[in-house]
Amino acid sequence: MASSGAQKRQGRKINNSDVDSAVLQSALAADLHRAMLVAKVRQEAEKDLPTLTKAELAELLFEQVGLNKREAKDMVETFFDEIRNALERGEAVKLSGFGNFQLRDKPQRPGRNPKTGEEIPITARRVVTFHASQKLKSMVEETSPLARAA
Repeated sequence: MASSGAQKRQGRKINNSDVDSAVLQSALAADLHRAMLVAKVRQEAEKDLPTLTKAELAELLFEQVGLNKREAKDMVETFFDEIRNALERGEAVKLSGFGNFQLRDKPQRPGRNPKTGEEIPITARRVVTFHASQKLKSMVEETSPLARAA
């Protein structure tokens, strides 16, 4: 933003709305920059973390339970199908010692196009949330490299 002297020399008077707009734009830019840094850190951290897939779950059932590969794959698919079906029916899913999947209805709310700053409505929608059980949280905390380092 140009200095107030430069703006006055150009015959333009500075008013409060100019200052408010500049402050808002600066705050939005700082928030965007912060969000981008957090996303980059998360993305880098996720590169180093292994991911357990449905295929790997089926392989573990094959190796540890003794199911044949087809049965193991079908069991994993059925398990997730049942969770999905329950959620589609509007039911909560409680897995003892693991956590709860719940549905949450989010109302319509105002949003903003980050490129233009234009206010746009974000439509109402239903989302699935997961809340880990205290037992799962404790187990994860015990195995955390951060917990061991402390």
